Amino acid sequence: MPAQRPIHVLLVYPPIPRNTYWSFGYALPFIGKRSSMPPLGLLTVAAMLPPHWEARLVDENVSRLERADLEWADVVFVSAMAIQSRGLARVAERARAAGVPVVAGGPFPTEFYDQVEGVDHFVLGEAESGTLAAFIEDFETGRPKRAYIRHALRAPREEREIDLAEFRRLREFFGEDADLRCVESRPALGLSPVPRYDLLDMEAYGSMAFQLSRGCPFSCEFCNETALFGHVPRLKSPAQALREFEMFERLGWRGPLFVVDDNFIGSIRKVKEVLSAMARFQKDRGYPFSLYTEASINLARDAELMSAMREAGFNMVFVGIETTDPEALRTARKYQNTRHSLLEDVRTIQQYGMEVTAGFIVGLDDEPDDVGDQINDFCQAAGIPTAMVGVLTPVRGSLLHERFKRAGRLLRDVPEGSNTHLFELGYVPDRNRSPETILAKYRDLLGRLYGADGRAYFARCRTLLENIGSSPTFSRKVRGAEIAGFVRSILRQPFRRYGGAYLRFLAWAASRRGGLFPEAVRLAITGHHLMAITRYSIEAEKVRGSLTEKYEMLRACVAALQNSGADSRERAVNYLRETGRRFRDRGLDRMERVQDWATEMQRQVRRTQRKLRRLPAEYRRELDALCAEFLSRLDELCSPPNSGPTRA
Repeated sequence: MPAQRPIHVLLVYPPIPRNTYWSFGYALPFIGKRSSMPPLGLLTVAAMLPPHWEARLVDENVSRLERADLEWADVVFVSAMAIQSRGLARVAERARAAGVPVVAGGPFPTEFYDQVEGVDHFVLGEAESGTLAAFIEDFETGRPKRAYIRHALRAPREEREIDLAEFRRLREFFGEDADLRCVESRPALGLSPVPRYDLLDMEAYGSMAFQLSRGCPFSCEFCNETALFGHVPRLKSPAQALREFEMFERLGWRGPLFVVDDNFIGSIRKVKEVLSAMARFQKDRGYPFSLYTEASINLARDAELMSAMREAGFNMVFVGIETTDPEALRTARKYQNTRHSLLEDVRTIQQYGMEVTAGFIVGLDDEPDDVGDQINDFCQAAGIPTAMVGVLTPVRGSLLHERFKRAGRLLRDVPEGSNTHLFELGYVPDRNRSPETILAKYRDLLGRLYGADGRAYFARCRTLLENIGSSPTFSRKVRGAEIAGFVRSILRQPFRRYGGAYLRFLAWAASRRGGLFPEAVRLAITGHHLMAITRYSIEAEKVRGSLTEKYEMLRACVAALQNSGADSRERAVNYLRETGRRFRDRGLDRMERVQDWATEMQRQVRRTQRKLRRLPAEYRRELDALCAEFLSRLDELCSPPNSGPTRA
C-alpha cells in the first residue's frame, strides 16, 4: 500500500491585543516572556490529526506569521476568541491571498460564525465530537463542506429553546453545504488526547495551560459557557491528567500551570479523585508546578476540597463574584453567591493558601446606585489585588441575551471581546438609567481600584499577604526568571507615579512577610500592568468621548442655524455661545459663526493628536484614525452648501 501524501497544517493563533487586562502585556517584559499562555485549543486539535498530517504552530503573540509559513501550508487552521476577531480576519485574508484554504474554529467562530468573513470551512464546537474527523475525511477526498457542527442541546427548558432556535439559524445560514447534526450529549473527555505541547517554544510563555473538565452545573443568566460546554461536568481521568503532567515534565516546564476549566469544581466528587493523584505527583517531584484555576464560590464551603487543592499545589483561584448586592445576584441567577457572606468566603479560601482573583460586573439589572462603592470597598476589605471589572455584556447563548432580545433591550449582538475597559453598553439599562450614568460609575470604579498613585492596589496586596495561609506553592521558587523580574522591577517601578507606594509595600513585605517576598514582587509587577492599562484606557476613552461630543454639538449647531434662518442672527449667535458654555470652552462661547467654531475645533483636535504621543502604540493607532475621521467629517459638515445658510 503506497504511503499517504503528507498534508501540511499550519495552526495560527491571532494576537491578543496588548491593551486588555488579559494580555498582561505590560507585565510580561519584566520576566522576559512574550505571552501569558499558549493556545491550548489548537494544540489539542494538532494532537487529533492523522500521522501523515504534519502540524506547524504560529502563535502570533510569540512570533510573526511569515510568507514562508503560508507557502509551506496545504491548509490553515485558525482559532480565536472574540477579542481576536480582527486578527482572525487578517490571517484569513493573508491565507486566501496565498491560495491556502482556511478552516476556523474556537469560541468566536462557534458563537459568531455569521460575523466571520474570508473563511472557507468551519469546524465548530468541540473537536472531539466528531466534527474534526469528518472534516479530515472530506478534505482528503477533495469534498470538504462549508461547516461541521454537532449542535448539543441543554436540558433546562429555557436553554433548550435557545439551543433549538440556534440550530435553526445554523441550518438556515449554512444550508445544505454542512455536516450539521443536533445531538443530546457532548463528547467524553476520555476522547481528548494529550495536546501537542512539543510544538511550543515554552520559554516564550509565562504559564502553561491544562484542561481537566468542561461544563458547569449553574445557570448564571449572563454566562454562555453552558451553551458551549453544557451543564454536566465532564472530567479527564486521573491517569489522563497525570499523562499531561508527565509531558510537561519531559519537556522541561517548571512553574505556573493554569487549569483552564470554566468551573474547576463543577463535579466536586470527581475532582477530588483527580486532586489526590495530582497531589501525589507534585509531592513526589517537589512541586514543579504552581496551579491556578477558576471556580465557583461554593469552594469556600468544602474544607476537604480546599485542603485537597492546597495539597495538589493550587495557589490561586479566580471566582466570579460579580456584585455584592443580593438582589442583583438573584436577578442574574447567581444564586450560589447569595447563600453566605462573600467576604467570609474569600477570606476562607485565602486561609488555605490560595489568592482569590475575582470578576465583577457593573450594569446588572437591580444593582444599587452605589454599586461602585460597594465593589471597591469589598475588594479593599477582602484583599483582592486583581479585580477584573467589566460592564454587563449580553452574549449569544445566554439567558440574559434572550431576555434582552425579547424585551427589545438588545442594542448590539456581537461583543467587542474584552469584558474589561469596554466603555459602551450593548443594551438598554433598566429603571430608565442612562448608559452614561452606568459608564461613569464604571470609569470611577476602575480609577479607584487602580489609581495611578498605587495606594489602593498595594493596600489590597498587603491585606492579601496578611490573610494568606500556608501552602506548598504560594511562595514561588526563585529561578532565573524571578531574579530577572525583580531586578527589572526595582530598576523601573520606583520611578513610576506609584513608586512611593511600591517601595513601602516591598519594604513591609521584606520585614513582615519575608517568606512571601517573591510573591510581593510578583504582585507589584502585575500591578504595573493593571494600573498602566487602566490609566491608558481611561485617557483614551476621554479622547473618544470628547471627539464624539464635539462633533455632535457642531452637528446640532449647523442644524439649528439652518432651521433658524439667515435673518435670525441673534438667535444663531446665542445658540453657538450657549453650546460653547455647555462645552465649557470660553473660546467657543465667543464664536459668532459656525465656520469659526469648526476651525477652533480643528485646532483642538490637532492638539489632541499631539498629546496622543504619550500613549502606547496600540492606543494611538485607533485614536489617530478617530481624529482623522473626525476632521474629515468636520470638513464635510461645514463645507458648501452648508456654509452659506449657516453664516450668522
